Amino acid sequence: MATDKRRRELARAKAERQAQRRSQRAQRARRNKIIGFAAAATVIGAVIVWGVVGSNSDSVPAGEEAVPSQSESVTASPAANTPGPVATPAGVTCEQPGEARTDSPTFDEPTDQGLTGTVNWVLNTNCGRITMALDADKAPKTVNGLAFLTSEGYYTGNFCHRLTTAGIYVLQCGAPGQDGTGDVGFSLPDENLPAEGDGNYPAGTVAMANRGPGTGSSQFFLVYKDSTLPAGYSLVGDITKGLDVVKYVAAAGVAAGSSDATDGPPAQPLVIKTAEIQK
Repeated sequence: MATDKRRRELARAKAERQAQRRSQRAQRARRNKIIGFAAAATVIGAVIVWGVVGSNSDSVPAGEEAVPSQSESVTASPAANTPGPVATPAGVTCEQPGEARTDSPTFDEPTDQGLTGTVNWVLNTNCGRITMALDADKAPKTVNGLAFLTSEGYYTGNFCHRLTTAGIYVLQCGAPGQDGTGDVGFSLPDENLPAEGDGNYPAGTVAMANRGPGTGSSQFFLVYKDSTLPAGYSLVGDITKGLDVVKYVAAAGVAAGSSDATDGPPAQPLVIKTAEIQK
């Protein structure tokens, strides 16, 4: 009897150590993982199911270890969302997001929009307006590319497909297929990269997702809490109004049933109803 009890104790202790190591690996990978298409979501009504996909993903660089396999990842509770790392702002209300667009348009090189200085990029979403000041002098190719896609109506009906709530704090939008995958047909160069260091992507930052150097395209991310990332993501501007909208989505956390409780589709869907550039 004593021997059996000891075996059970040893087995339980081993399982706890393994779980702790898996959690630590997932945390380290998440802090260093690129903001991008590294995950895919299948949208069914308002429910989004998240899964790992392959090469067409815009992501954040891998760190000391590879991203854990699905079997090694921390598993979210299927019963409830995990709350986000920020308080729920007052005064924000959300409408039903409606249907996701089903097409995945592609384009040749973006037409020059002739932008200079600071221009406003306005996203009207189902949870309110988000206004960003984009710097066309510091990031001319990137701002031009975003303005071109906006003029083509590309962002209309686009869901923000990824929320991260631990290590890095961002909401990612702009994937062609609404699920974090796809390619719009052109790439943008890296521009206006920050220095390495703590908090190099502060709250309110607008930056570009990518798959590596010189591979930015349509996907961008909105930072809702100071974050430290490898300095490989082009800085294009700052949120001037509507950061409370992003925080509202973040406060609701990642959708229940996601394979990772801190990295997946947002529980509160955010869809871009219309987008416009204001010079």
